[in-house]
Amino acid sequence: MVQRITAFQSDLAETYKVKTLNVGGESLGALESETPEYRTDFKLEGKEKNLDNLERNVRFDVFVHVFHFADTDELNWAMKRWLADFIDGSSIRPGRDARTVAHVDPSIVVIDGTTISVMTQPCAQFTVEGFRDWRSKMLTYFGSPTAVIIEVAGCEGPLRWTKNPPDPKDRTWK
Repeated sequence: MVQRITAFQSDLAETYKVKTLNVGGESLGALESETPEYRTDFKLEGKEKNLDNLERNVRFDVFVHVFHFADTDELNWAMKRWLADFIDGSSIRPGRDARTVAHVDPSIVVIDGTTISVMTQPCAQFTVEGFRDWRSKMLTYFGSPTAVIIEVAGCEGPLRWTKNPPDPKDRTWK
């Protein structure tokens, strides 16, 4: 896991600085109160300033949180609690898409094996092309063919289970 994180950071080192103190970012809801076997949070801050959607000249930020659990039972319990208290307190249902998710910034969640990786970015910095690039990078470093992907593809939605969604009738994460 640490090797994947290091490779992810070094791949982006040319255009982003890694910050690990005073990371900030959006509240991840119940997931923040879990006690995983390994956890890391970091912010990737752009080295150059760019215009955001509000016509401000800012350094683009991306917040990444990685949670690694001891086994799949631990991950399943964490997911059960997290989906009821998702990012910024919203509630979502396993395998069900939603048109809007109130107060949630653009996010990519990769659930693979016993690891949950979450990437969020400020709403004012969202572009469709940039989001697709981040999705590709997250899948490359934190995903596998069996990974479950949840995307909040815009400001406050839509939320989509885009890869390997769980069966909505499966009670594992409910």
